[in-house]
Amino acid sequence: MKTPMLIVGIVVTFLTTSFNYAQDSDTTNTNNKLIEELKYIKQPGLANAASKIYHADRRYSISGFTEINTVGYLGEKNRSEDLELYYSNLYRLGVYFGYKITDKLIFNSEIQAEFLHDGFREYGTEFNFEWIVDYLFAREFNVRVGNYPIPIGYTNINEEPIAFYSVNRPEVERIIIPTQWLETGIMFYGNILKNQIEYNIGLTKGLDASNMNEGTWIRRGRYHQVAIPESWASNFKLEFVGNEQTKLGISGYYGNAGRGQSTPTGDAFNPIIKMISGFAGYDLGNFSLFALAIRGNTTQTDKIFLFDNQIIGSETFGYYTEARWDLFSLVNTNSSWKLPLWLRYERLDTHASIVSSFENRNFNRQNLEIISIGANLRPRKNLVIKGNYQFRKNLSKTMFDEADRVEFGLGFIF
Repeated sequence: MKTPMLIVGIVVTFLTTSFNYAQDSDTTNTNNKLIEELKYIKQPGLANAASKIYHADRRYSISGFTEINTVGYLGEKNRSEDLELYYSNLYRLGVYFGYKITDKLIFNSEIQAEFLHDGFREYGTEFNFEWIVDYLFAREFNVRVGNYPIPIGYTNINEEPIAFYSVNRPEVERIIIPTQWLETGIMFYGNILKNQIEYNIGLTKGLDASNMNEGTWIRRGRYHQVAIPESWASNFKLEFVGNEQTKLGISGYYGNAGRGQSTPTGDAFNPIIKMISGFAGYDLGNFSLFALAIRGNTTQTDKIFLFDNQIIGSETFGYYTEARWDLFSLVNTNSSWKLPLWLRYERLDTHASIVSSFENRNFNRQNLEIISIGANLRPRKNLVIKGNYQFRKNLSKTMFDEADRVEFGLGFIF
């Protein structure tokens, strides 16, 4: 267990440091701090901590986030080939380093360390390095090149733990949208219509359909490649950013997932992945509502089956609605401490439609209905302690019962 303890040690160090800086914020000049504080101003296409360099007063910035989660299963686990979907313990640390080459040309990078444990066997820590370079022409038009988050749904961009209320990201945004999902490519972004609308338009490498798994749709199709891709994909997002109380956005993805391959039988292989997603939310004082929906399509699923006998849904969908209310507002409306209680209804199906030749076969269908209840303790804006219970049901008759889950976690950004 040396690896997770190392990560925990790093986490505690950063947590203590961030608290000390926060406490001294009124008496210490910003330029004298080793780690400049977050301004909580998001750059289009990035979360809070990842955006720090764009609004920093210095030439460089250091920021990041941490999650420590534990999951208990009240019954048998429905295991997939992706450990992240059924782990028992998670330790995740992401550190961003940004540098302003000039005031217009900005380098931003992330090193992420992750340790997962399924309760039976241990996996070594995984280290990933991601980078982007932005050229800031104007508020209305900028260019980003590198490994950037695909702007689909909500959580794939807002993936830092203070941005969502459950211990884990919503299941719709883990299975249908494979959060976190980054791809190598180019993106154009900016704010238009008097800064009311944020837009992203991007071109990236495509997915690898030959490696997809039936229980998680396109999630296993993500892969790393440094060479020029042999298949391409496009993405877009439009989001209303006119005020902090309203969340409203629509996003989409369209791409070839063939990677220039042929099927094992020598036929042409050009499956197309399509997704369209929308979200809406509103904060009304200490009460807020949020909802998200996504629909996806896959072509040539009969040819995908030839690679590894995986029955991929030709149509998928997912949606959830969530209500939150701050309990501490009954005691002291001026307190910086928050205790949101929340309730979420979630529905998803990885196989809403399949080709007729697969209808009499058994396969791993995630036809889930999930009701989650939980609470967040938020003593600071950058720190959250979470707990929730999930009532889970798989509506597919071909699968065993889905186990309920009890989850606890801690997360913060700096």
